[in-house]
Amino acid sequence: VNEYMAVDPSLVHYKETRNISLGNRKFTGIDMIDDHICIVGEQFLQIISKDGQQKLFTELDGPPTCVKAHGGKIYIGFNTHLQVYDQSGVKQSSWEELGPKSVITSIAVKDNRIYVADAGNRRVVIYDSNGSIRGEFEGKASSDAGHGFIIPSANFDLVVNSYGELWVVNPGKHAIEHYTDDGELRGFWQSSAMTIEGFTGCCNPAKIAVLEDGSFVTSEKGLVRIKIYDQSGKLKSVVAPPEKFRKEGKAPDIVADKDGTIYALDFDKLMIRTFELK
Repeated sequence: VNEYMAVDPSLVHYKETRNISLGNRKFTGIDMIDDHICIVGEQFLQIISKDGQQKLFTELDGPPTCVKAHGGKIYIGFNTHLQVYDQSGVKQSSWEELGPKSVITSIAVKDNRIYVADAGNRRVVIYDSNGSIRGEFEGKASSDAGHGFIIPSANFDLVVNSYGELWVVNPGKHAIEHYTDDGELRGFWQSSAMTIEGFTGCCNPAKIAVLEDGSFVTSEKGLVRIKIYDQSGKLKSVVAPPEKFRKEGKAPDIVADKDGTIYALDFDKLMIRTFELK
């Protein structure tokens, strides 16, 4: 993949302005909570300021896989279930187990619906705000476009954007798919290519986030790079080219704040990296 490492500098519209070292701890997920950064890892929840000052540290009773902060609550995913915490780090509830084959990789929230990506069972589970399961879907549709979720590894992400739209990555198809609140496929776009315009490998994009205008921020593993696409799947810009990351590395988890600043949790370099528009 060496020939695809180089990226035209005119496509790179962001610059790295700050990074926060995380020491030797193993982190697994990142999100924004108000104007702070919320991260989970090993067996803890931590909230820090954008310049790295710790605001909260809470021990958890197991290793978390992902985190989502919304509406004054912090939803933390573990392999087979969710737990809900308040902003002071106090556990409020522990939800129903999904079964031994489940691998929870992502959480998104819309109103009273909480969407959970279960990579182990290749499905999205829908909860209500009380933790009761209200449904699930596997990405299939009545048309030929409905191929179902193809999840070769534990990289399965989803988001709800500022317009209230649910988007789910189908990593085996290099696709990002739009679903109704109840899980009916409405549309999708996909792009398979080694070049900067597309996605490559067995399962990319591994992580996604959204900007306020509905644009997608994507993070890839293998040939690691962070990019921005519009809602139709057209490449808008590059945030960070492959030269910024470890070769054949892990896809950073990503989140954007309301100003469009992008925070990347770099699992290989053990740091949070901040990228701002030039």
